[in-house]
Amino acid sequence: MNLFSIKLPLIKKNDPLLEIIIKNIKDKRKTLKEGDIIVISEKVIATSQGRIINLNEVIHVSEEAKRMAEEYDMDERFVEIILQEATMILGGLPGGHVILAKVNDFLIANAGIDQSNAGPDNLVLLPKDPEKVIHEYRNTLKMEFNIKDLGIIFADSRVQPLRKGTIGIAIATAGFEPIEDLRGHPDLYNRPMQITMRAIADDLTSAAQFLLNEADQQTPVVIIRGAKVEFTESPELTTEMPAEECLYMNIFSRYLLKKKEEN
Repeated sequence: MNLFSIKLPLIKKNDPLLEIIIKNIKDKRKTLKEGDIIVISEKVIATSQGRIINLNEVIHVSEEAKRMAEEYDMDERFVEIILQEATMILGGLPGGHVILAKVNDFLIANAGIDQSNAGPDNLVLLPKDPEKVIHEYRNTLKMEFNIKDLGIIFADSRVQPLRKGTIGIAIATAGFEPIEDLRGHPDLYNRPMQITMRAIADDLTSAAQFLLNEADQQTPVVIIRGAKVEFTESPELTTEMPAEECLYMNIFSRYLLKKKEEN
């Protein structure tokens, strides 16, 4: 498996990102081939959609945002935008400048809102309608490069429980099976595996994170070539999981309930 990055000019608000990606692939005398997977940073997608808010434009701040801002040592205007973007707030780290939120079907710090490389007082929100946009991107790229099997990932990063640092997360995928279900497959001792499902899309995103860079390198696009994935127009599985089936969500909720009862 090989990975290589595509350098882009600085993407600004409302730029035609897909046109820019295609032009830069061709200008560098590269192309997309059958079986490629193209990974695109969610931030440049959001920027091209105009999903940028300046903190000074936030006029109304709710009492809830003010309370949480004080508790978590954050700008109350930033917290207000988090509340607007999130579908659920799970809590935060006191004095840690971070709130854990659920956006659509995944958990992410600060509702995925990013301040880095955004400009003074600017916030970049997550892309709008990622599932719809990713299929539009894929259809255009397939026609432009005359290929059939093409995978595409919109990439972000996240933290894991009890682990330092961030890993890659695929916030949207198209063109391949993002999950490999190994349940029922025999292990080395012919014992059927019961719960193992490989997060193919997230693994590929983490690999691409070594080359994805929105800072001075300006490489928010990575092409993965030779990945052994199952290409399909209609994936059978999705990366999302109901909270009721999640190991962390179940155990953490019981832990917090127990602590509350003890107090």
